[in-house]
Amino acid sequence: MGIRSMRARWAAALAFVALAGCGDARQASAGGDDAGEWCRIARRDVGMPGDVTETSGAAFDPADPEVFWTHNDSGNDPVLYAIGSDGRARGTLQVEGASNQDWEDLAVGPCEGGQCAYIADIGSAGRRKNDPVALYRVALPPVDQAATARADRFEARFPGGGQDAEALFVLPDGSIYVIGKGQKEPIELYRWPTPLQPGPVDLVRVRELAPEPEQPGDRVTGAGASRDGRWVAVRSYGRLALYRTAELLGTGRPEFAMELTPVGEPQGEAVAIESNGTVLLTSEGGQRTVPGRATFLQCTLPQS
Repeated sequence: MGIRSMRARWAAALAFVALAGCGDARQASAGGDDAGEWCRIARRDVGMPGDVTETSGAAFDPADPEVFWTHNDSGNDPVLYAIGSDGRARGTLQVEGASNQDWEDLAVGPCEGGQCAYIADIGSAGRRKNDPVALYRVALPPVDQAATARADRFEARFPGGGQDAEALFVLPDGSIYVIGKGQKEPIELYRWPTPLQPGPVDLVRVRELAPEPEQPGDRVTGAGASRDGRWVAVRSYGRLALYRTAELLGTGRPEFAMELTPVGEPQGEAVAIESNGTVLLTSEGGQRTVPGRATFLQCTLPQS
């Protein structure tokens, strides 16, 4: 099934809605001639285990591309869940030394001794304006087991005071970035200073991606970088934008963007992307007691 896709002719003066609203609309279809400008739905509405009702962040497992990790939102236990592409539970990681104040996103990236999960406790729930946000780093275990590991905690503050954020991505060189939600301010990209320090440190503003959204559905809810570091996916409740990393960190536009209406998510939350163009979208189930849902897209990424 094809998703409406369009090349973004984007300027910073336009809201995030422009990511799917600008350019010449083209109806994409699987097997079409417009390679590089469309994504197709490969698998949709994949139910998650009953313990995962508020899936708020997601990242592919570094050893098994058929497995992803996710977690629940604020107030839940500090647990990561490994889930297969068929929606079946594949393991858990109890994160010691952490509390889930407002876990909003998840990334996998390098750390001493291998690959770690980076858990972004960066949402606004329960935080006052000047309270720092937190980042947890914990070693990932093999899947298919119930594991426990202690996390390192790092704190940071946004320039000019607190704001709501739900998107984090980590690049292969270990650099870490946060994207603001655009709740009551412009959507901005920040760099978390590395090497990581207990902090709190000051996040470094990189650029403005868009002014404050006019529509609630255009607020950013997740981000993810491909394993090779060439691509970053940024999503809102209703739209997905794919950036070349160099363009995102510079002054560039998304390579292309698309509306997610055909996916039919109750509440779109997280995104993860693989180097081969596989994109994972997660959504809450629509009610706190209903398990989350996953959708897999297959996108054609330009090679040059």
